[in-house]
Amino acid sequence: MGVVRPMNGILVINKPTGISSHDCVNIVRRAMNTKKVGHAGTLDVEASGVLVLGINKGTKLLNYLNQDDKTYRFDVVFGVTTDTLDHAGTIIDEQPLQSEPDIDAVLPSFIGKYRQTPPNYSAVKVSGKKLYEYAREGKPVPTVDPRELTVHELYRTTPVSMTDNRAYCSFHLRASKGIYVRQLASDLAAKLGTVAHTSAIHRIGAGDFTINEAINLDHVNANTSVMTLSDALRSMPYRTVSGDELFKAKHGQPLYFSGEATQLKILDERGKLVAIYEQKDTDYRAKNVFA
Repeated sequence: MGVVRPMNGILVINKPTGISSHDCVNIVRRAMNTKKVGHAGTLDVEASGVLVLGINKGTKLLNYLNQDDKTYRFDVVFGVTTDTLDHAGTIIDEQPLQSEPDIDAVLPSFIGKYRQTPPNYSAVKVSGKKLYEYAREGKPVPTVDPRELTVHELYRTTPVSMTDNRAYCSFHLRASKGIYVRQLASDLAAKLGTVAHTSAIHRIGAGDFTINEAINLDHVNANTSVMTLSDALRSMPYRTVSGDELFKAKHGQPLYFSGEATQLKILDERGKLVAIYEQKDTDYRAKNVFA
């Protein structure tokens, strides 16, 4: 994997619980002594795991990386729910279970297209105000239309254990961007005729990035290596250019290639990212130029 200094690239963080994604951005700004840091794909305060950060020119890639699927491990408690749908909230409903719920019977109904209404405690904005701000102020939370998401994988990873008329188990989930795992757990419980909340959420993947390559937040410093812009766009098809084509790419001029790819990363002969181009009619047009 390539590294680059001065720092222009992507940094994959293992976000701890208890802080927001924006808190992580501020910590990295201070640790790496740079102002230009952003993140792709917000992670809940009480969730941990993969958070993709763009450093300096790497922020230009975040819109591309934010479109990717996300993968989670999460733990659910059935039979009790909270106002935030996670372990940090206040209990608002208990429905003691008399027997072990048949969780596996309802999981297939969530695979494929899945319509989800964002929870009241979420950062979705209505009239310029986040839903959780309405909720915390005790005001009526505006109605938000459900969103159509795609669930690729959802299965139980541990046996169901019963304690004090509650059921406990863990799951694996891979889904499209924008899914609220807390709400999915609540919807799953509703199918079983009960209520639930998450006791832990850990994001183990965001697109091509996995938890195995994530760095702990407290290990980030001014000498931390970042992933090069080209390496960060691992799955994007590429073309290597030189001479007149390289000149055109550096200046954002149209390029003519044969092929079916809707997007191309344009590299110079050293493998450095010059630009990202998108197909339009019979040619490719510059979307972002980095050189």
